Amino acid sequence: MTPLHPIDLAVMSCYFLVLLWIGFRVMRSKRGESESETFLAADRNMNLFQTTASTAATDIGGGFSIAMGGLGFTLGISGSWLIAISGLSVVMASFLVVPKIKRWADRVKGLTTGDLFEQRFDRRTGIMAAILVGLSWFTFVGGQIIAGGKLLQVTVGMDLSVAIFVAGAVILAYTAMGGLKAVIFTDVFQMTILLVGVVFVLVPIGIVRVGGIAAMFAHFRSDSETASMVQWGAAGWSQVLAWFFSIFPVWFISIAGFQRIVAAKDEKTARRAFLLTGVPIEWPLFAIGSTLVGMFARMLAPELVDAELATPTMILLLLPTGLAGLVIAAYVAALMSTADSCLIGPVAIFVNDIYRKLMKPHATDRQLVRVARIATIVLGALAIVTAYLLPRVLDLILYAYTFGAAGLFFPTLGLLFWKRTTASGAFWSIITGGTSAVAWTIAGEPWVAASYVGWATSCATLVTVSLTTEHSDDEDLEAFAT
Repeated sequence: MTPLHPIDLAVMSCYFLVLLWIGFRVMRSKRGESESETFLAADRNMNLFQTTASTAATDIGGGFSIAMGGLGFTLGISGSWLIAISGLSVVMASFLVVPKIKRWADRVKGLTTGDLFEQRFDRRTGIMAAILVGLSWFTFVGGQIIAGGKLLQVTVGMDLSVAIFVAGAVILAYTAMGGLKAVIFTDVFQMTILLVGVVFVLVPIGIVRVGGIAAMFAHFRSDSETASMVQWGAAGWSQVLAWFFSIFPVWFISIAGFQRIVAAKDEKTARRAFLLTGVPIEWPLFAIGSTLVGMFARMLAPELVDAELATPTMILLLLPTGLAGLVIAAYVAALMSTADSCLIGPVAIFVNDIYRKLMKPHATDRQLVRVARIATIVLGALAIVTAYLLPRVLDLILYAYTFGAAGLFFPTLGLLFWKRTTASGAFWSIITGGTSAVAWTIAGEPWVAASYVGWATSCATLVTVSLTTEHSDDEDLEAFAT
C-alpha cells in the first residue's frame, strides 16, 4: 500500500493540533457558575449548521464510515441499506421524538436519559434507564477507537496497539478539556471535510478511475461470483430485517442524539437538524457514496484481506497529496467524534444521575465539571481496554445498538406516547428487555437475533405490568403531553 507523503503527515498533525486547540479554547473561555452547562449541554444554543453537522458526524463519521466501505467491498450496493435504515430512524425521530424531548429539556433543564425517565416515572426507573443507556453507549466507544486505530495503522504504518492508544489519548484530551461544546465545534469542521472529501471528491475520482458506473457494473456482472455486487436485494431480507431491528430503535434512545437535542438553540433547529441528517446526508449521499468506495476497492484492490480497510485504501490510492492527508485526518477525527460523543453521554449520566443525585446533591458547578473531567479520563481508559477485547468494528457497533435498544425502545415510546405506562411497567420492561437480549447473545443467538427477543420481552412486559399496576405518586402523566 502506498504510504502517506510527508505533506499528508504534516497536514494530519496540524489537523489534530487544531482539534486539541479547540478543546483548550472552550475550556479557557467558559468558567464560572454555568461551566457545567457548557461542558454537558453546550450552553443549549447551537445553531442549525452546528447541530446538523454534529448529529451526522456522530453517526456516519464513526464506525459506519469504516464498516460501510467493508460492506461495499463484500456485499456491493445492497450494503447501503444499513445506513438507509439509520436515515429512516433519524427522520422518524425528528417528527415523533425531537419536539417532545426538546420542549421538556428547555422547560426543566434536563440533561440525560435518566432525567427523562425520572421526570415521567420515578427515581428508581430513571437510575435504571441511565445505567442501561450509559453501559450500551460506553460499549460503542470501543468500536470507534478500533476504527481510528485501523486508519492510523494503514495510513501511517503504526502498530495497531499503538494506534488504538494514540487515538484514545487524543479523544480523552479534547473531550476532557472542552466537553460537549468542544465536540460539537470539532464536528462541524470534521463533517464538512469528510462529506466533501469522500462524497464529492473521492467518489467522482473513483468513478473515473474504474471507467464509469456502467463499466463498473459490467465488470461485476461478468463474473457469477460478483454479479450480486450490483443487485439492490443481494443482502437478503433476513439480513436487512436484522439490521432494522438492531438499528432503527437507536435514534429514539441514543444518548448522543439526546444531547444534540438538548444542545440545539430551539425546537425548530433540533427538528430540522435531525431531518437533514436523515435526508439527504445519511441517505442517499453517504449511504451510496461510502458503499461505492468499497466497490471501487473490490475492483482496484481485490487482494485486500480486511474488507474494513477498503475506504482508507482508496483514500491513499485515489486522492492527491495533501488532500489525502486532510481526508484521512478528517476520517480519524470523525471516528474520534463519535467516540467522544458516546463517551460524553456516559460521563453526563455518571455526573448528573449518579454523582449529583446520589453521592453529592449539593455539589457546586466547579465540582461537577472537575468530576466530569476525571470521569472522562477513567471511562475513556476503560473503553480503550474494551477496544482490545472486541476487535471487529461492525460487530461491536451492532452489539451496542442491540443492548441499548432492547431495553429502552418500548419504555421510551411508552413514556412519550402512552399515558397508561406505569413506573413499574417501564422499570421491569427495561430490566427484562435488556437482560434477555444480553442472555440471548451469550447463548449464541439460537433461532433468532437477540434484538428480536429483547424487543418482544420488553414490549410484553411493558404492556402487561402497566395494565396490572397503578400509577405511583411520583409519576408526572402530563410531562410529555402535546
